[in-house]
Amino acid sequence: MKFFAALLLIALAGCADRSAPPEDWEAWSAWVEARHPVSDAQGHGPDIGSDEWARALQQKLGIVDAQGHGPDIGSLEWRAAVQTKISR
Repeated sequence: MKFFAALLLIALAGCADRSAPPEDWEAWSAWVEARHPVSDAQGHGPDIGSDEWARALQQKLGIVDAQGHGPDIGSLEWRAAVQTKISR
């Protein structure tokens, strides 16, 4: 069921205004996942928006350095770093 809910969120995020990401964490996470998937094509991976998903995303995008230092997950600074990386 989580898989179908995630697909729905991704589909809705794809229909949303592309100029401004949503502010709500769940909607924002779906918006990011639609643009830069953490999960594979079969939907395998952490639940979108979970701590595990956020850690995987930051590793994939290089938001943290080799020692794991960087903005706190979910903070405005962290979201801005993610948005910068996925908009390139």
